[in-house]
Amino acid sequence: MKRRMSTTLLVASLATLSCLGTTVAHADEVPAAGQTVVSSSSEAAIDVASLREQVAEHFAAVDLDPATRASIDAAIASDDAFTAATADAVTLLQHGLESAGVDRDDAWAIEPGDYECGPTPMREWTAAELAQIDPASWSWYNQGLLGLSPALFVQYWTLMKTPVAPHETAFGPGGSATNEVSRTFRSLQEFWDIDGSGIGIVSLDAKVLGSDAQAVADREFVYDRFDEVSPLISLILRLSVESGITRGMLDGFPGGVENPVFSVNAFAIDPAGAGDSQDMLETLGITRRIAMGQGLVEVWNDLGLGRVGTRAVLAHEYAHQVQYDDELFETDLTDEAEATRRTELMADAFATYFTVSKRGAALNKEYTLQDLQTFYNVGDCSFANSGHHGTPNQRYASAAWGANLAQSADDLGHVLPSMTVAAGFEQVLPELVAPDLD
Repeated sequence: MKRRMSTTLLVASLATLSCLGTTVAHADEVPAAGQTVVSSSSEAAIDVASLREQVAEHFAAVDLDPATRASIDAAIASDDAFTAATADAVTLLQHGLESAGVDRDDAWAIEPGDYECGPTPMREWTAAELAQIDPASWSWYNQGLLGLSPALFVQYWTLMKTPVAPHETAFGPGGSATNEVSRTFRSLQEFWDIDGSGIGIVSLDAKVLGSDAQAVADREFVYDRFDEVSPLISLILRLSVESGITRGMLDGFPGGVENPVFSVNAFAIDPAGAGDSQDMLETLGITRRIAMGQGLVEVWNDLGLGRVGTRAVLAHEYAHQVQYDDELFETDLTDEAEATRRTELMADAFATYFTVSKRGAALNKEYTLQDLQTFYNVGDCSFANSGHHGTPNQRYASAAWGANLAQSADDLGHVLPSMTVAAGFEQVLPELVAPDLD
C-alpha cells in the first residue's frame, strides 16, 4: 500500500546542513540531556533542577486556566517529570521539521559499500566554517536548554515569517542575489502546471537572534505565538535563547548572526494535510512557503557556482511544491531513507528540467554543468538516515537526466506536464540509484 512520506509538518529540504549538529564538529563538547543543560566557558553549568526552579517560579505568578495549570504542575513535579515534559516538547517541534532526520537502528536498506560516496567541496567548505566556531557557542545553538534550542527557534521563526514579494526580501550579501531569486521564482510559477499563487518565499537566516530592536520584537512575536500553543515551550525557548544572547554566545560565531553556517539550507513546506498538527500550525500562523538560506549564496559564490547555484536550489524547492500538489510523496517504499532519496532525486530532476528548458532558465552548456555540480555538492553519504537525499553521484545523475529531458525534446519550447516528468523519472530511478562501486 502506498504511504505518504511526511512528518507532522510537510517539509522538504535541500540538504541537512543548517543544523549539522555536533556529529560534524565538537561532538565531545555536547552535554547529555538530563545532565548539563547549557555549558559555558565563563560560568557554571545550569542543571535540570535549577532550570525547573526557574520555570516553577515563573508560573507561580502567572494566571493560567485549570487545564494548563494542571499540565504545568505535572511537568514541574520532579526533575524526571520536567525532563520528560521537555523531551515531549522537543519531539513536538522536531516533528514539525525535517532537518537532519533520525538515525535508523535497524538494518540498512541502502548498502554504503555498494556506492562511491565521499565528501564534496560544499561539505568541506562547511566543515571549515564549523571549525572556526567556539564549541560552547555551537553547543548552545544546537542544544539550548534540554534540546529546546536556538536552532529550533530560528527554524520556526522562518516558518512563521510573513512572506513578502521576492524582490522585497534581500537575498545574498548586500542583496546581491535578490533580483536573481525574484526572477527565478516568477519563472517557476509560470513554468509548472500547478497553482503557485499561494506559495510564499522567505529568507532563512539568524538575524532574529540579533540585538537590534526589530530582532527583539521578532523574538517576542515567536514567544507570544508559542505561548498560545504551549506556555512551557514558550518559556523554555525564551530562557534558552535569551540566556545565550545575554552571555555573549553569538560572539563565538565569526560574524555573529551573519555567519553563513546558520543558513546553509533551503526547504519547502506545505502545512496542508498535517493531521494532528494542523491546529498548532494554524495557531503559529505557518503558511505554504519556500525558505532560501542566506548561507547558500555565500557557499556557491565561494565554490564558483554563484551564477547558477541559487537558481538551482530554488528550482529544487519549487519542485517540492509541485510534488505536494501532485501527491508525489506517495510511495510504495517502506524504508524512510529510500523514500526520502526518491523524493529528493526527483526534485533534482524537476529542477534541472526547468533550468535547462528554453521556457525556464535556459541555461547554456557551461551553466548546465554548474547546475549539475550544484546538485553533486549537496549529495550525502547518510545511507541509513531517514533524511538521506542521495549520494553526490546519484544527485548529479538525476539532474543530468532532467537536463537531457529538456535538451532532447522535439519541441524545445514545449513544457511537459509535471506528472509526465514524474512518470519518466520513476522509470529511470532504479538506474539512477544502482550501485556504482565495483
